[in-house]
Amino acid sequence: MVSTAAGFSVRNLPSMAVEGWSLIFWYVLGTLLFLLPLALTAAELASTWPKAGGVYAWVREAFGEPTGFMAVWSIVVQNLPWYPTVLAFVAVSLAYGFEPAWQDNRLFVACVMIGIFWALTLASLAGPVAAAKLTTFGTVFGTIVPAVVLIGAGVAWIVAGKHVALPPFSPALLFPAWDLGRLPFVSTLLLAFTGLEVSGYYALVVRDPQRNFPKAMALALVAISGLSIFATLAIALAIPADKISLSGGVVQTFTVIFGAFGMRWMASVLALLTAVGAVALMSAWLVGPLLSLTEVARNGLLPPVFRALSARQVPAAVMLWQAALITIVSIAFALVPSVNQAYWILTATTTALLGFYYLPIFAAVIRLRYTQPDVPRPFRVPGGKPGVWLAGGVGAIATAFAVGISLERPSNVTFVSDAVYVGAMIVLALVWMVPWAISLIVRKTAWRA
Repeated sequence: MVSTAAGFSVRNLPSMAVEGWSLIFWYVLGTLLFLLPLALTAAELASTWPKAGGVYAWVREAFGEPTGFMAVWSIVVQNLPWYPTVLAFVAVSLAYGFEPAWQDNRLFVACVMIGIFWALTLASLAGPVAAAKLTTFGTVFGTIVPAVVLIGAGVAWIVAGKHVALPPFSPALLFPAWDLGRLPFVSTLLLAFTGLEVSGYYALVVRDPQRNFPKAMALALVAISGLSIFATLAIALAIPADKISLSGGVVQTFTVIFGAFGMRWMASVLALLTAVGAVALMSAWLVGPLLSLTEVARNGLLPPVFRALSARQVPAAVMLWQAALITIVSIAFALVPSVNQAYWILTATTTALLGFYYLPIFAAVIRLRYTQPDVPRPFRVPGGKPGVWLAGGVGAIATAFAVGISLERPSNVTFVSDAVYVGAMIVLALVWMVPWAISLIVRKTAWRA
């Protein structure tokens, strides 16, 4: 459930529904190029090295402490500008569920964003097991239930004989018209599937991880891929591509589909459930990466404050500092219109940090087959060394491609050349990694636990 929460979100479905029948091709492509390699890689690493720190422990085994620290630091700072975007979605969904007019009330949006994140932080202070249970609850009722209801609505749409927006199926329609302009779209699709490995952060609180992690990865892979395809098809069946509102997103989709059945109230219910799913998505990421920083601090790469754990075994001090920072960013994001463009640039630069995170993971599973071949592996990427090279190599290439394309200059940015824009994005992304480099330089022996 933790992996499914991190890798699947109902709010992303409308943007894929505009692709028509070819959405199946795109989802299968994303599954084969990124989701499947990530599931295989995470299953082998997590079941073989079920240690505190998750991704940090895996990468450290292969490349040493500084590289493991780099991977974890990149995902921690990448999440900082990402949380407010999800919080804004939660606020809008809650507004639609109670009083749609509140969606345009900036004060309401800001208060909900701040209140939700602090409530989530305080709930997560109960410990990683409690956080995982919260994520599971939110995933079931806020992600899986809305997706299944959408699929059921799609079936009902056909049975009721309503107009089907998609043309009659033929195998040729599965393949999209290909041109270079599609590359950014492929990049977005691959990055939307990130997160399957997040359950690795909970390795020490999983019962029998050697047996259960591979099963969890397989179930999450099926859930993410299957729900994505069929729930998106339900949207595409009911709403013509040119009528799907990408800005209105999933709430508009619910309104159109259930309004046609005289059940407009169901759209409000599903909007509230989708907000719960978005909270579960944040919960999946909130504790794990910060727990990894605790392990980094225990090994002397961060000051002792980062290794302080509460009685519930969570990094309470760091979590509260993070909540304070997100509060400031959320206020600016919701109340200051001029901040939005700068915030978009901030988010775009952090996308490049996914390369610092996923490339070491895919490389680690390959390297450890050579440096630690005799370590018992309850689950192995099938196919021997060629198989692990295929899984790790395809995942690494897909990651590098997605990150590279994500840095492409948008069409509405016309005041700089492509080269200057890409260079600026890379430099700004590297700025996020400066604290990591400084910590490695100034670290002290006394910091080690």
